[in-house]
Amino acid sequence: MLSFVLPVKESRAMRCGILIVGSLLWDDGVGNRRAEWRTNRLDINKRQPVRVSIYYGRKSSSRGNTYTMAFGLGEASGQGVLVPCVREIDSVDDLVLETEALWQAEDANVEAGKLHKSWGCVGAQFGQTERHAKLSANWSRHFRKVNAQPVSIVNADGLLNIGWPNGLNGVPADFDVVLATATKPEVRRPTVRAVSNAWADQCDGNEDYFFRNVAHGIRTADDLAIWQCIEERSPPWINEESYKVPIDILRAETASPPT
Repeated sequence: MLSFVLPVKESRAMRCGILIVGSLLWDDGVGNRRAEWRTNRLDINKRQPVRVSIYYGRKSSSRGNTYTMAFGLGEASGQGVLVPCVREIDSVDDLVLETEALWQAEDANVEAGKLHKSWGCVGAQFGQTERHAKLSANWSRHFRKVNAQPVSIVNADGLLNIGWPNGLNGVPADFDVVLATATKPEVRRPTVRAVSNAWADQCDGNEDYFFRNVAHGIRTADDLAIWQCIEERSPPWINEESYKVPIDILRAETASPPT
């Protein structure tokens, strides 16, 4: 009797996640483009909190010269949100579609095929198998082909130079590819006082960036210190009803800091 071995099928399609550390999670953007992106491309109900090194480090002119989020290189003492993409990844073309969709959600005036501006760019990190290595190499070729410019923790190959995101229980997140937008931070890390004063001085609502991050589980190690400085200043908007939930969270943590 003849015997034969069936060919081994290539392993399953790969899971791609978007690491979000700011307004992509809650802002609708111009023309609701971010809301549409979240609805069409993300499985938002399966988002999970992860440990990550982040801080308020980029001064944003579009947000009244307040500070928005930047990735750090130190201990993963902050908390971001990792959200699965609806579609899985089979090839670099699939990955490029996700990166372009992510950048379109970031940039209201995006040019076709672009993945960067002077203030930031998209980066990717991959698992540790040979299949991941092949996809990583193909991604790096694409990143260089479109002349994407590295920023901050994204290198010239389009790779995120941060640790693999772990869940709050310390278990590595179960993804094959993680994408994120890295922003260009200030040369000198702003002090807690500078960050809090920039929000306390607002009269156009730009302080909502901090409070909406808190409400959506995007946290930095400086949050309580920032909040204490804001509370000392007692700006006119501090009693707005829309900030009640995040302020209650911050006051409770101040009274009994998380371990």
